[in-house]
Amino acid sequence: MLSLKEIIMKPIQSKIQFRVFLLALLLCFLVVNPLWGEVDLIDAKKSDTAIKMLIFPKSLRVIESLRSNQINESFSDPKRIKKSLLKLDPARIAPSKMGESVTGAITRNILKHLAKKYSDDVFLVFRRTFNNEKNSIRHQGLLYLAKQRKVLALREIEESSSGSLQEMDLAGLKILAKEAKKVLHSHKYEKRQSAY
Repeated sequence: MLSLKEIIMKPIQSKIQFRVFLLALLLCFLVVNPLWGEVDLIDAKKSDTAIKMLIFPKSLRVIESLRSNQINESFSDPKRIKKSLLKLDPARIAPSKMGESVTGAITRNILKHLAKKYSDDVFLVFRRTFNNEKNSIRHQGLLYLAKQRKVLALREIEESSSGSLQEMDLAGLKILAKEAKKVLHSHKYEKRQSAY
C-alpha cells in the first residue's frame, strides 16, 4: 500500500519530468534552427515604433539586398544607383557611400552585423525584383537607424512601362530615394524658435 507521501510525490515528479522534457525539446529546436522566428524585414514592410527624433547631418550607407547569388546583368550598372540613391540628401545626410551587397533575407541580426562592419548612422537597404510576365520591376527598401537599432519601412514601388529595363529601374530607384527622404524628414528634429 502506498503511503500518503508517495501519493503526493508521484504526480509532482511526473510534472517535473514533463517540464524538463519540454525544455530540452525547445532547446534542441533552437540549437538546430537558431534563426527561427526571424522574418525578412524588407518583405514584412513594418516600421518600428518609439523612434527618437533625428539630428542631422548623418552618414548614409546604401546596400543592395539580393535574393540569391545570381545577379541580374541588367541591374549591375552602379551608375544608376549613384544617380538616384547615393544623391539622396534628406536634411544634409552626408557622406553617402555604397556598401557591399547582401545575399538572402534581411533580418535584425544582419542589420546589426552591418552596423558593426560600417560605422554609418543610417543604412538604406534596397531590393529589386524583375517580373518577366508583367514586364515590371518591384523596388523595396528599408532604413535602419544604427544607433537606435530601429527599422523604418519604405513604401514598395512597382515600375512598369514599355520602356527599357534600365529606364524602369532608374525611375523606380528615384521614387525609392524620394520615399526614403520623406520618411527620414518625418523624423527630423527641428529646433523651435522662440516667439520673443
